[in-house]
Amino acid sequence: MLKRRAKYVVLAAAVCYFGFCAVVYFLPQLFFYNPSRRASDLSEAHAGGYPARRVEYAAADGTPLYAWYTAPESSDKVIVFFHGNSYNIEAFYHKLVPLMKAGYGTMLPEYRGFGDIRGVINEKNLAADALAAVRWLNKQGIDNRRIILYGFSLGSFTATNTAYILGKEQPFAALILEVPFTSLLDTVRKLVWFPLPLKYIIKDHYRNDDKIAEIGSPLLIMAGSEDALIPASLAEQLFAVAADPKKIIVYRGAGHNDLFDFDNYRDVLKWLKENEKTRP
Repeated sequence: MLKRRAKYVVLAAAVCYFGFCAVVYFLPQLFFYNPSRRASDLSEAHAGGYPARRVEYAAADGTPLYAWYTAPESSDKVIVFFHGNSYNIEAFYHKLVPLMKAGYGTMLPEYRGFGDIRGVINEKNLAADALAAVRWLNKQGIDNRRIILYGFSLGSFTATNTAYILGKEQPFAALILEVPFTSLLDTVRKLVWFPLPLKYIIKDHYRNDDKIAEIGSPLLIMAGSEDALIPASLAEQLFAVAADPKKIIVYRGAGHNDLFDFDNYRDVLKWLKENEKTRP
C-alpha cells in the first residue's frame, strides 16, 4: 500500500513538474509580461507636462504601430525610450519630461501586445517594433547620429538590439540602459531556486551580452543596488563585457522602478553632455 501511494506521489509530482515546464514553454505571456491593454491617454500626458503628439507607422510585417513624439529644440538629437515588460507607454512619459525640457527631442514607442495594439509579445516582435520606431525617425530626416537609444528593463534588449543591428549602417549618438540584464535566462536563474531546464523551456532569451561588445556608441548603464527583479550584478556583468566608452552608475538604496526618484535623469543629462557623439 505504501509503495503504491509513493508511486502515485512520484507520478503526480512528475506530471506537475513537466506540466509546469510545458506551460512556461507554450504560454510565456503568463510569466514574463504584464502589459496594460488599455489605450494610452495622450491627454493625460499633456496634463502631466509632456506635450507629445501621436505618430503612426508600421513594423516590417505591416503591424500598425504608434509612438508619442516631441521634436528637438535646443538640441538636434532625439531620445528614443523603450519601456519594459509591463504597463504601456503612459506609465513612462514622466521619465522623458526633464529630458524634453533640456531641449532633446523624445520618442516613446509602443509595442504590439501593449496598449491597444494587437499582437503577440515575444522577442521577435518586440525587436521588430523597436526597429520600426527608429526607421520612422530616419524617414523624418533624423539619422542615427542624432538618435540616443534608451532602454528600461526588458527595453534594454530592444535598445541594445536596435543599436547592434542598425548601428552597423550608422552608429547611434549614445546608448543608455536602465536596470538592464545580461539575458533573460540569467535573470530567471537569479530569481528561481527550483531546478528547471530553463534553457529549453524559455524560448526567448533576450540576450544583451552577446551584442553589447560590438556596439561602439557611448554607453551609460544605471542600476539599483536593491533591485529585487534584476540584480545590479547583472548590470555589472553586462558592463564588464561592453565596449568602450562606457560608464556605470549603481544607485545605493534604489530598486527596479525608482531610479527616477533618485534623480537619475540629472546623471543622464550630465553624461549626455559629456559623451554623446557629434559626428558631422
